[in-house]
Amino acid sequence: MTSVEIGSGATARGASRPMSWPICATVFFIGSVILWADRSNFGVAAAVWSKSYGWTKATTGLMLSAFSFGYLIAMPIGGWLTDRLGPRRTLGGCMAGWSLWVLCTPIAPAVIWLTALWRVLLGSFEAPYIPGSSAAVARAVSADTRRGRFGAFVQSGAQLGPAVGVAAAGAILAASGSAAMIFIVFGLLGLAVAALWWLYARNFSDPAPVGAAAQTEEARARAAQAPVPYRKLITSPALWPLYFGYFALPYCQYIFLNWLPIYLTQYRHISLTTASYLSALPYIVAFLAVNFTGWGMDWFAARGWRAGAIHRKLFIGLGAATYVVTVLIAANTASSTLAVTMIIVANAGLSCYVIPFWTICTDMTPTQNGSLSSLMNFCGIIGATLSPFVSGVIADATGAFVAPLELAAAIMVIASITALIFVRVKPLRELVG
Repeated sequence: MTSVEIGSGATARGASRPMSWPICATVFFIGSVILWADRSNFGVAAAVWSKSYGWTKATTGLMLSAFSFGYLIAMPIGGWLTDRLGPRRTLGGCMAGWSLWVLCTPIAPAVIWLTALWRVLLGSFEAPYIPGSSAAVARAVSADTRRGRFGAFVQSGAQLGPAVGVAAAGAILAASGSAAMIFIVFGLLGLAVAALWWLYARNFSDPAPVGAAAQTEEARARAAQAPVPYRKLITSPALWPLYFGYFALPYCQYIFLNWLPIYLTQYRHISLTTASYLSALPYIVAFLAVNFTGWGMDWFAARGWRAGAIHRKLFIGLGAATYVVTVLIAANTASSTLAVTMIIVANAGLSCYVIPFWTICTDMTPTQNGSLSSLMNFCGIIGATLSPFVSGVIADATGAFVAPLELAAAIMVIASITALIFVRVKPLRELVG
C-alpha cells in the first residue's frame, strides 16, 4: 500500500484530518473476518443443537436461512445509507449492532422462532458492511491498475472469516463443552473492536485520493461522474446481467458455509471436532486465491489488457470452470479424502469468481458504489437465502448430498455464461443513461 493512496474526503462536519487508507483498508479487512466468522460459526452450533433439540434437516436449513432473510431485506437500504453516511461510520455502527445479536443467539436455542429472530437481526446489521468496504475502495483508489488488489484484500476477510469462525467455534466447543460459549466469545470480541475503531475513526474523514493520486486523468474523470437516479440502478436492463451473474456466488458459497460441518459429520462420518477444522481448510486456500485474483487483475490492467473488461472476465470464467468441475467430483466420489480436496479447490474457484464482480462495481462508480454493490449483493443473497433451505429439503428427500451440489453446479454454469457475454463495464451514467 503506497502513500499516494491515502484518504481524506470531507464529511458533513468537516473533519480536519484525513483517514489513512492503509489503516482503513486493514480495519475493514479485520471487520470482514469478524463478520464472516459470526455468520459461519452457527453451523458448528447447529450441528450440536440439531441433535439436542431434534431439528430436522429442513428445520436446520430454515434456521441457517434466517440470517439471509434479514440480510436480504436490509441490503438495498444499507447500501444507500453507506453512500450517505460514509464507510467509517458504516463500519463502526454495523459491527456494534451485529455483535449484540451474536451475544443474544444462545439465549433459548430450543425456542425456534426466537433463535431465528436473532439470526434475522444479525443479517440486518451485517448488510451494509460489505457494500461499505467496497465503497471505501471505490472512493480511495482511483487507478484501475490498483483497485483489484485493494478490493481483493478488503474482501478477502470473506474467505478467511469462515475459516476463523468454524475452527475457533470448534475449539471453543471442545474446550467449554458449550455451544453457547461460541457466541459469547465472538459477540464480546466484535463489540470491543467496534469501540476501538470508533475511538480512532471519529477524528477522521472518509478515505479519498489526494495529492498525485487525485490529479491523474483517471481520477479527475471519476470525480466528475454525475450520479444517476437510484431507480435506474434497479430498472436498467444493462445492469441485470451483473446482478444475475452474482446470484450464483452466494448460492454456491452458502452450501459450504452452512452445511459443510453437517455434511462432513453426517454424510462423510467424520467427528465434529475434526470436521470443524476440515471445514476451515477450504477458506484458507480461498483467502490466498482471492488475493491472487486481485493482483492478477491489476497485472493484466497494467499491461493494457482491458478491452471488454477482459482483465475482470477472465477470472470470472476461470473461477466458474474450477468450481463446476471440482464440485461435481466432490458430489459423486466415494472417497472422503478426494471429496474434501475437491471442496477446497472449489472454494478457490469461487474466490476467483467473486472478486471481479465487486471490482466491476468500483470501476463503474466511485460515489454510488454502496448502492450499486448492495443491489448486486441483494440478488446474490436471494441465492444465499434459498440455498441452505433448498439444499436441506433435497438432501432430506434423496438421503444424500449429491443432488444439492449438482444443482449448484448447474446454476453456476448458467450465471457465469450470462456474466461473460452480457456484462458491460462503463461509468454508470454512460451505461444506464
